[in-house]
Amino acid sequence: MIAANSRSDSNPPTYPDPSPAVSPPIRLLAVCTVDVMAWKLLRPWFRALADAGYEVHIACSRENWFDHLAADGFHMHEVRLRRRVNPFVHIAPLWELFRLIRRERFVLVNTHSPVAAAVGRVAAWLARAPVIISTVHGFYFHDGMPWWKRKMFVTMEWLLGGMTTDFMFVSDEDRTTAVREGIARDPERATTIYNGVDLTAYPDKRSPSRLAVNKGFRQQLNIPEAARVVGIVGRIVREKGFVEFAEMAQRIAATHPNVYFLVVGDALATDRDGMVPELKSFVESAGLNTKFRFTGFTDKVAEHLQVMDIFVLPSYREGFPRSVLEAMSCELPVVATRIRGCREAVVQGATGLLVPPRDAAALTDAVGQLLDQPELMHQMGAAGRERVVHLFEQGLVQARFKAIVARALRTIGMGTPIPPASL
Repeated sequence: MIAANSRSDSNPPTYPDPSPAVSPPIRLLAVCTVDVMAWKLLRPWFRALADAGYEVHIACSRENWFDHLAADGFHMHEVRLRRRVNPFVHIAPLWELFRLIRRERFVLVNTHSPVAAAVGRVAAWLARAPVIISTVHGFYFHDGMPWWKRKMFVTMEWLLGGMTTDFMFVSDEDRTTAVREGIARDPERATTIYNGVDLTAYPDKRSPSRLAVNKGFRQQLNIPEAARVVGIVGRIVREKGFVEFAEMAQRIAATHPNVYFLVVGDALATDRDGMVPELKSFVESAGLNTKFRFTGFTDKVAEHLQVMDIFVLPSYREGFPRSVLEAMSCELPVVATRIRGCREAVVQGATGLLVPPRDAAALTDAVGQLLDQPELMHQMGAAGRERVVHLFEQGLVQARFKAIVARALRTIGMGTPIPPASL
């Protein structure tokens, strides 16, 4: 790690006049590892900034969503970021980001995801970006990690914290941890914003459109209308708990023959743990092919959630899972593991049930309890949606995100831009 006093002051970049009516618009750079994160998770936040008058640039690796983001009006920059721990693979993207930030003279750099947050902040610090905001979607270190490994990652985050002017957290537990460990030096500049959900895309059970979607998608998936559906949404990787999900399904199928299992998602090209073939092989060997439905990656997550009766997320590690919030928005009771993020989103006994990670028996008991108590399922689902309305609705989260950006810019004397409609 480069020492603080080695930061070069030669040829420092210049930045736009910090007046309240800056023209051209204030230019911001968001950095994330892959374009799918920007498209699927972060786009509402970036759209809120663009609608407020900022010029939003995004730097990430190019996969399937890069051109979609460009067509949506964002200024895209391809940077070869990789989701790997090996530090040597990050030298080239660090240089690319450094050159980009210096050339484009961004006044604010906002990083997302562990790798992009590390590489992006070092590049922004070296390039002397006035404001560096890290949006923490979950620290890489977690409860189940060996103490020495956890200490190593905490130390790395502490060093990066010294390069960071402001923090946003999607989990308040992570904010508390960052303050306690000294990662966030100034608690006043460490704010929890949560993840957000567009409730219009996730109708409650009283919505006529919900009934139509449920019927239509059940027909497409060849699931009987009277059957119960237990589902999961996410990348098919081991740490999402798919081994335990499959073992739970095998046990539930033996006692509840009218239950189907819906898997929404797939593995990314960068996911190399072989969980997809292992999962499908287990399903076949257990004789569950007729009970499982695999959708692959899809833009119709909301529609598939509306088919489910129970949502399950048996992850080993999470930041703050938006999939849980989306399920709660659809009035689904949630069975999740008692880990960071999940235990903050799910209220035990009120909006769902929490079980230990890596425990297929406990997962089976929780799912079975809900299947056997339809009224409890209904009560938890209704309470879950109410929780989303008051804490996690997308407009609330967008407002928090914009407020932190505006506050950070004010500290360097830059005002809020004039919205495009007013220019």
